[in-house]
Amino acid sequence: MKKRFGPYSLTSRLTLLFTAGMVFFLLILNLFVYWATMQLVYRHEHQLLESKVNAIAIDITDKLTIHPSLGHMHLHPMLTKFKNDYQRLSLIGPDGTEIARVTGVKWREESVRDYGEIFEPDSYIVTRKEALEASQVLVLPGPYPGMQIKILEDAEPLNHFINILLLILGTASTGAVIISGFGGYLLTRIGVRPLDRLIVDIHQMRASRLSSRLPLRSTAKEIGTLTKAFNTLLDQIEEVVSKQKQFIADASHELKTPLTIIDGYIRLLERWGKDEAEVRDEALKAMSHESHRLFHLIHDLLLLAGLDEVSPDTEKLEVQDLTPLLEEVKKAWTSAFPAHLQLIFKWDEPLVLAMDREKIRRLLDIFLDNARKYTDEGQVYVHAYQDGPLIHIKVEDTGIGIDEEELPHIFERFYRVDKSRNRQWGGSGLGLAIAKSIVTSHGGEVTMQHSSLGGTEVHIELPSKH
Repeated sequence: MKKRFGPYSLTSRLTLLFTAGMVFFLLILNLFVYWATMQLVYRHEHQLLESKVNAIAIDITDKLTIHPSLGHMHLHPMLTKFKNDYQRLSLIGPDGTEIARVTGVKWREESVRDYGEIFEPDSYIVTRKEALEASQVLVLPGPYPGMQIKILEDAEPLNHFINILLLILGTASTGAVIISGFGGYLLTRIGVRPLDRLIVDIHQMRASRLSSRLPLRSTAKEIGTLTKAFNTLLDQIEEVVSKQKQFIADASHELKTPLTIIDGYIRLLERWGKDEAEVRDEALKAMSHESHRLFHLIHDLLLLAGLDEVSPDTEKLEVQDLTPLLEEVKKAWTSAFPAHLQLIFKWDEPLVLAMDREKIRRLLDIFLDNARKYTDEGQVYVHAYQDGPLIHIKVEDTGIGIDEEELPHIFERFYRVDKSRNRQWGGSGLGLAIAKSIVTSHGGEVTMQHSSLGGTEVHIELPSKH
């Protein structure tokens, strides 16, 4: 199996999904690491500034307490020993004027142009800052009551550290995405290998060997389920093909029989029909009968083929009352039944369903014709009623009935319960198959069983629209 990595292959799709998932995961992880690091760094730096402010406050308080006469010239040296290259230290009087200032050599005055809010230790969002601030108010003896110590620190060193952190996170994430892409592809190839073997096995199958089945090679549950499902599908296909072959064989046999008879009479006419009127009349009558039989068989085959192409869709059928059709069928068949055979109709109203009227008429004709043919005496009872969401139509007779072992096959095409009796009545073996297809096309079900009257009971169930 050649390796494939097309835009629509399962391997490429799984790899892209895995890589996209990894990118999303790394994005969330990097944001969390960045946020947490910023929190820790700025919190720690602010604590250092607070500690430094406290140290300066203690030093100035001690010196001014001991020497309250110290002036401005002495405050500047007090701040100088606490000087940092990136900091600006200021002493501010009660009126807001700056008494003393010490600035580091790397301090940038522009860093305080918009450093935003003073850092709050309890804040949840940390953004990159131009400067950090810490301050403390001192109440001192002497000429400087209410003096405030303020430290501003340029955040440039911290921002440089953060830039390095972002570079590390970006580089690590890019490498992780690349590795996850290749790793995801390799793992996906390994994971779909049983599927590739299954595809090879499927390609090696031939229509002439439908009896063969796929082996259960993989221990993966999904592949095993897929293999079993495919084997089940092959069972169904094999069954359908077998039925189709049997149908073709039976149809060929049914078509061949009248054609053979017609051919025989043609030969008979060629030999003796020209001179003997009796032979000619007999041949023409037999040929006419077989031709009608042949046309009837072809009509049934075409009707059955048309019904097979129609899927059950009751929404496309016309919603109408079944009662007028039952009255029509009763009137037509009452006169067709012999005097010794009684036809009884009974129905409850209303009986509303979605139906093709002509097909339902054909359905009832098929079952009533069978009941008339195979019931020597007694009665045929037709009962239609509604029970819940279904309309039920039952056709019972007191006829010869059907053997128990024959019932499962009764609706198969060309199946005859009593072949000699079917030949006597000229049946093709397609009537019940057509009836079942009509019921199926209406979204219903039909069954056949022994009747309590002694003969056969046909039970039709159709969805109601009332």
